Amino acid sequence: MGLIVRFELASFAGHPGDLALFAFSSRLYYESGQFDYLFPSLPLVYYVQLAFYSFYVLIRDTGFSDPTFLFHTNYMIEGIFFRIPLIISDVGIFALILKFTGKLRYAALYLLNPLVIYLTGAWGIYDSLMMFPLVAGFFLYAQNQRRLASISFVVSGLFKLFGFVPFSLLALETLLQRKWKEFGLQIGSAIGLTTLTFAPYIGNGLQDFYVGILLRFLGLSGALTRGYDIIAIFSGARFAGSSPFIYVGAGAITILFVFHLRRSRSPLQVLLLWSIVGAVALNLFSQSEPQWLSWPIPLSILYAYVTKREGLAHYTYFYGIASAVLSITILQSVGYLLLGTPLVFFQAIEAFQGRVAVYSLSVATMLLILLGYLFLKPVKFKIEVIALVALVYLQAYFWLSIMRILPV
Repeated sequence: MGLIVRFELASFAGHPGDLALFAFSSRLYYESGQFDYLFPSLPLVYYVQLAFYSFYVLIRDTGFSDPTFLFHTNYMIEGIFFRIPLIISDVGIFALILKFTGKLRYAALYLLNPLVIYLTGAWGIYDSLMMFPLVAGFFLYAQNQRRLASISFVVSGLFKLFGFVPFSLLALETLLQRKWKEFGLQIGSAIGLTTLTFAPYIGNGLQDFYVGILLRFLGLSGALTRGYDIIAIFSGARFAGSSPFIYVGAGAITILFVFHLRRSRSPLQVLLLWSIVGAVALNLFSQSEPQWLSWPIPLSILYAYVTKREGLAHYTYFYGIASAVLSITILQSVGYLLLGTPLVFFQAIEAFQGRVAVYSLSVATMLLILLGYLFLKPVKFKIEVIALVALVYLQAYFWLSIMRILPV
């Protein structure tokens, strides 16, 4: 069912802006032989897209006429080929979770998660490409294959930089254990893989990566981008850089990770826990994007199994539903991914005053509840959690949109 829905959505839906960039970059290479050094993501994403796009090029060379759907910027079959590596990644994550837990329902909580389906099938964004080697890294770590786990985390980070968060924590653990050779191998593999990945960009696109991706992720670029995080919204900075709280959070996570590691009998639990907290911190305090909300989902499912927190696993499904609904209605409009143009169908929930602040407050609430499931005593998922999130949304809607008590 999850695969059918993904392919069905991929055939006609899509984010017109992102897919237009992906299509331009792929067409540029196959029509002129030139790399797009301004590709709006990390090079490894581009390489994967080019590999799968080659099959689409072969189909077009046979004379196949690919139709467009309404106002979308890419062709219909072309859009499916951009999704194929993402769908394969989702299936891979499903298989890894199933292998790790031995429970189909845990794996299904990921494969059938509405947020993941929305990002992979409807939007066409590539976060699952990052999450597949990320989950594989934790799977390998649980098998005590630390070297392969570190390599897997590096590959994840070369798709999206978040993968370097668990890699850094793993390297820190190795350093604390004074395994100097192992630490050297981890750092050496990271440098080697990164250099290999960026080799075609040396002398051409490194400056754009350094400023536009790396410094932006670290909050050091000074660039003012559209902010969805709660700090930016309620500080009145609609366009801002990362909050300085992200540095406080990074320091706190590092210290608490070391403290927890020294007291815990399960390094896997510690690494999983603080990687999830890192994802939450980035969503709360940095220049986050709505697709970043998917990062805690597979890791939380693994952590739920390891720590016997079934309520946490079930919460990830509701979290995915709510995140998808908020992103579709508030940040994009219902018509945007379906029709290819930001057409508003439901004015009251899509185009109201202060809607981004309502989104930020609702998302922050869900992330804090996630932290509660991580740190507090294991409990079952209850209907009251749904009511709480709905209440926060409605209260935020009333005070920020109708009463307009803050200039947001």
